[in-house]
Amino acid sequence: MSGRRPADNTRGSFRTRIRRQRRALDAATRLAADHALVRNILALGAYRSARTIGVYCAFDGEPSLAALVAHAHRRRKSVYTPVLSRARMKFARLLPGAQMQRNPLGFAEPSAAAAVDPRSLDLVLTPLVAFDASGSRLGFGGGHYDRCFRFLRSRHGWFRPKLVGIGYAFQELAHIEPRPWDVPLWGAVTDEGIHRFRRKETG
Repeated sequence: MSGRRPADNTRGSFRTRIRRQRRALDAATRLAADHALVRNILALGAYRSARTIGVYCAFDGEPSLAALVAHAHRRRKSVYTPVLSRARMKFARLLPGAQMQRNPLGFAEPSAAAAVDPRSLDLVLTPLVAFDASGSRLGFGGGHYDRCFRFLRSRHGWFRPKLVGIGYAFQELAHIEPRPWDVPLWGAVTDEGIHRFRRKETG
């Protein structure tokens, strides 16, 4: 799976093109890439040291984290996943065998779980449509992660949680022009490697 694409001025065209490419992966390619990606997450120091981890439930061709979630439970890590409440995104405990339901956006979430403060998470494995070498993230356009973690923008150093983007290697772009409300990634993991970003100081 290959690397960077040239910059483009239209976020919408990025989303359409990359989501189409991601959904078009054949089963064998996807399985191999997901295995490689999970191996890279397991090698990440931030994952090994984390006790509380946010994950996503894959849809729209996103990489599956099912094997990672199983590993985290075996290591007695606490796993949380996004839930929507009145259009706001929160995180709730994801227990083995939990009953799941589809929310209005189409992704699965625990059907009955209490939300936790996102500041209590050590690491959040963050879905994305694209990312670049400076840590800018392009999501689906709803702004849920940016609103949920906007408190990170006022910090001069990385504390908790660390936001690590998860995607395939072809989802890395040459440049994504950041918006004022965007929350940058601490790092990113793909099937081809691990990226660590330097955060620009704010304030």
